[in-house]
Amino acid sequence: MPNLDVRITSMYPPGAQGGTRAIASATIAGCFAVRGIKIVEGGKDGLFVSMPSRKTQDGYKDICFPVTAEFRKELHQAVLGAYEQALTMAQTAAPQTAAPQEEQAGPQMAGL
Repeated sequence: MPNLDVRITSMYPPGAQGGTRAIASATIAGCFAVRGIKIVEGGKDGLFVSMPSRKTQDGYKDICFPVTAEFRKELHQAVLGAYEQALTMAQTAAPQTAAPQEEQAGPQMAGL
Protein backbone atom coordinates (compact mmCIF):
# COMPACT_ATOMS: atom_id res chain seq x y z
CA MET A 1 0.00 0.00 0.00
CA PRO A 2 1.18 3.55 -0.69
CA ASN A 3 2.54 5.80 2.01
CA LEU A 4 -0.14 8.10 3.48
CA ASP A 5 0.46 11.45 5.17
CA VAL A 6 -2.76 12.76 6.74
CA ARG A 7 -3.07 16.18 8.37
CA ILE A 8 -6.03 17.68 10.16
CA THR A 9 -6.39 21.24 8.85
CA SER A 10 -9.46 22.40 10.84
CA MET A 11 -11.39 21.13 13.85
CA TYR A 12 -14.88 22.15 14.99
CA PRO A 13 -16.71 21.60 18.30
CA PRO A 14 -19.86 19.47 18.13
CA GLY A 15 -22.72 21.38 16.50
CA ALA A 16 -20.59 24.30 15.24
CA GLN A 17 -20.54 23.16 11.60
CA GLY A 18 -23.51 20.82 11.47
CA GLY A 19 -22.12 17.30 11.80
CA THR A 20 -18.63 18.17 10.52
CA ARG A 21 -16.02 17.64 13.23
CA ALA A 22 -12.83 18.24 11.19
CA ILE A 23 -11.33 18.80 7.75
CA ALA A 24 -8.28 16.81 6.64
CA SER A 25 -5.78 16.64 3.80
CA ALA A 26 -4.05 13.46 2.66
CA THR A 27 -0.91 13.05 0.56
CA ILE A 28 -0.69 9.66 -1.12
CA ALA A 29 2.74 8.23 -1.93
CA GLY A 30 4.20 11.72 -1.80
CA CYS A 31 2.81 12.54 -5.24
CA PHE A 32 -0.97 13.03 -5.02
CA ALA A 33 -2.80 15.27 -2.52
CA VAL A 34 -6.46 15.28 -1.60
CA ARG A 35 -7.85 18.27 0.30
CA GLY A 36 -11.26 18.78 1.83
CA ILE A 37 -11.73 15.35 3.39
CA LYS A 38 -14.38 15.71 6.13
CA ILE A 39 -14.69 13.83 9.39
CA VAL A 40 -18.43 13.82 10.11
CA GLU A 41 -20.47 12.80 13.16
CA GLY A 42 -22.93 10.19 11.95
CA GLY A 43 -25.39 9.60 14.78
CA LYS A 44 -25.49 5.98 15.89
CA ASP A 45 -22.59 4.95 13.66
CA GLY A 46 -20.18 7.50 15.14
CA LEU A 47 -17.57 9.26 13.02
CA PHE A 48 -17.15 8.61 9.32
CA VAL A 49 -14.96 9.95 6.51
CA SER A 50 -16.53 11.92 3.67
CA MET A 51 -14.48 12.48 0.53
CA PRO A 52 -14.63 15.82 -1.34
CA SER A 53 -17.84 16.00 -3.36
CA ARG A 54 -19.93 18.26 -5.53
CA LYS A 55 -23.68 18.75 -5.67
CA THR A 56 -25.55 17.38 -8.67
CA GLN A 57 -29.24 17.09 -9.59
CA ASP A 58 -29.24 13.59 -8.06
CA GLY A 59 -27.50 14.54 -4.79
CA TYR A 60 -23.77 14.59 -4.14
CA LYS A 61 -21.03 12.86 -6.13
CA ASP A 62 -17.51 12.23 -4.84
CA ILE A 63 -14.87 14.14 -6.80
CA CYS A 64 -12.13 11.69 -5.85
CA PHE A 65 -12.35 8.41 -3.98
CA PRO A 66 -10.46 5.20 -3.20
CA VAL A 67 -11.07 2.62 -5.91
CA THR A 68 -10.45 -0.54 -3.88
CA ALA A 69 -12.09 -1.52 -0.61
CA GLU A 70 -8.64 -2.26 0.83
CA PHE A 71 -7.32 1.25 0.17
CA ARG A 72 -10.62 2.82 1.30
CA LYS A 73 -10.23 1.07 4.66
CA GLU A 74 -6.57 2.15 4.95
CA LEU A 75 -7.38 5.78 4.07
CA HIS A 76 -10.34 5.99 6.46
CA GLN A 77 -8.31 4.47 9.30
CA ALA A 78 -5.46 6.93 8.67
CA VAL A 79 -7.83 9.94 8.59
CA LEU A 80 -9.70 8.89 11.74
CA GLY A 81 -6.39 8.09 13.48
CA ALA A 82 -5.03 11.55 12.63
CA TYR A 83 -8.26 13.11 13.96
CA GLU A 84 -8.05 11.19 17.25
CA GLN A 85 -4.40 12.24 17.62
CA ALA A 86 -5.22 15.91 16.90
CA LEU A 87 -8.13 15.77 19.35
CA THR A 88 -5.87 14.34 22.07
CA MET A 89 -3.22 16.98 21.41
CA ALA A 90 -5.82 19.77 21.53
CA GLN A 91 -7.19 18.51 24.84
CA THR A 92 -3.76 18.25 26.47
CA ALA A 93 -2.67 21.64 25.11
CA ALA A 94 -5.77 23.42 26.40
CA PRO A 95 -4.84 25.69 29.28
CA GLN A 96 -5.87 24.48 32.69
CA THR A 97 -8.75 26.53 34.02
CA ALA A 98 -7.33 28.57 36.85
CA ALA A 99 -9.44 29.56 39.80
CA PRO A 100 -10.44 33.19 39.47
CA GLN A 101 -8.37 35.41 41.68
CA GLU A 102 -10.26 37.59 44.08
CA GLU A 103 -9.72 41.24 43.47
CA GLN A 104 -7.96 42.86 46.34
CA ALA A 105 -9.59 46.13 47.19
CA GLY A 106 -7.17 48.89 48.06
CA PRO A 107 -7.84 51.49 50.72
CA GLN A 108 -10.88 53.52 49.89
CA MET A 109 -10.90 57.23 50.50
CA ALA A 110 -14.17 58.72 51.51
CA GLY A 111 -15.20 62.31 51.25
CA LEU A 112 -13.30 63.36 48.16
